[in-house]
Amino acid sequence: MILERLAYSEKFESILGIRFASAKRFGLEGVESMIPGLKTMVDRVTELGVEEVVVGMPHRGRLNVLANVLRKPMELVFKEFRGVHLDHIAAETEEDGDWSSSGDVK
Repeated sequence: MILERLAYSEKFESILGIRFASAKRFGLEGVESMIPGLKTMVDRVTELGVEEVVVGMPHRGRLNVLANVLRKPMELVFKEFRGVHLDHIAAETEEDGDWSSSGDVK
């Protein structure tokens, strides 16, 4: 599982680098080992009945954590990175606001 998580996180970084080459972003460099550790922790505590996990972190690797640990759909990550916020409570096709291409994904 550790190798699988590392492979997914590296591929995700590669995709971000290709699709958003000119965008300012803070990649995963130097904190790759955080992904399988966080993934294992989140999976285990949810098995134990925890309903909510709060992760506070700096920018470095945040997109990767959202996609590969917290399972935020990559489509939403990419839309939000482009500056288009998709309200996931509303209909899948309804776009709610423009963040002016801030690249800030929360």
